Amino acid sequence: MKQFVKDLVHSYEEPVKEISHHLHENPELSFEEYRTAEYIRKALGSMGIALQDGITGTSTVGILKGREAGPCIAFRADIDALPVEENNDLPYKSKTPGIMHACGHDTHAACLLVLARILSEHPELVKGTVKFIFQAAEEKLPGGAKALCADHALDGVDMVFGMHSSSNHPLGTITLSHSSSSAAIGIYEVAIHGKGGHGSAPHNAKNPVPVACLLASALNQILAEKKAPADTGVFTVSYINGGQYPNIITDTVTLGGNIRTQDNDLIQQIFGHIDSISHGICEAHGMTCDVTTTLGYPATINTPEYADVIADAADTMGYTPVEESGSLGGEDFAYFLMEKPGAYFHVGMADPDRPITSSPHHNCSFQLDERGLAIALEMELALYLKLTKQDGE
Repeated sequence: MKQFVKDLVHSYEEPVKEISHHLHENPELSFEEYRTAEYIRKALGSMGIALQDGITGTSTVGILKGREAGPCIAFRADIDALPVEENNDLPYKSKTPGIMHACGHDTHAACLLVLARILSEHPELVKGTVKFIFQAAEEKLPGGAKALCADHALDGVDMVFGMHSSSNHPLGTITLSHSSSSAAIGIYEVAIHGKGGHGSAPHNAKNPVPVACLLASALNQILAEKKAPADTGVFTVSYINGGQYPNIITDTVTLGGNIRTQDNDLIQQIFGHIDSISHGICEAHGMTCDVTTTLGYPATINTPEYADVIADAADTMGYTPVEESGSLGGEDFAYFLMEKPGAYFHVGMADPDRPITSSPHHNCSFQLDERGLAIALEMELALYLKLTKQDGE
């Protein structure tokens, strides 16, 4: 299989670069990917790939049916960019001021479009059905994956897979997890209501500022006391806002922050503790509070047997599969894995000899080594052949 996949992908290396460059030059923000969606839909149409009806917004789902029976396998790529001013001197630098593909979604979409082209031009490789999901708005809550699930994008799908380009790992490294691939993200805010007054007469007021300090300290103890020691998670009090002048006791103080865990049940428990602790401390000091908690994205939990298939595909192609768990980044691919089995993996695209390719994601200098595009495409094709039990010869 290795040589077959490499030879086939080699003939598509220029198209995948061209598409990636086009998307990089023309970035669009979450939920606003109108030109990107038009470009994707036109490309799929030129390949003879049907579009699934009922998909709302700027997401697109292409459907390719094979001549022989087989599973329905979905591959997903996100398509949105970020509100970042690009600082790279590239011939395909963003043409849109203040917007940049600073996370690699342009490479994800390019690889998936070319995978669709390969399979459409080689129908003998298609066993069953392939769905190509181009998802809007991974970067902005509530995310595009949830809407795609509501639009029945995964109807009939047997398994679903996602790939992310990575500047955190060198070329030839494929990172994956047999459990949690990304964290559940929670956001909270507590508004503490006291009674304002003059700084000379604190006994006539109810000052929420020291209560906010007590509450911040108490909330910071939740993970230390409520989660198992081996579990991964962070709890952050990111801000305390209230008061403006030395001689004025304010009425209200707000504090808030974020929580990240790799356990979808644990984050709901933490929300409950935030509520009970906040009300308890405020009540003890004669005050009231309003508590708001929001689940950003759930944790992305891979199906172990499909993580095995990804690792097998990496081995077959001569790349290094690395087990990596503990990431506290967020990813709305989680919604797909809550509906169907599958897995999510990362493809290293950093060149140790070019430090710029190790720039952090979401950074104005973010760029990837383009040799990684062929590796990502090889991985997606090899994974498909493994899943459909083909040796590719």
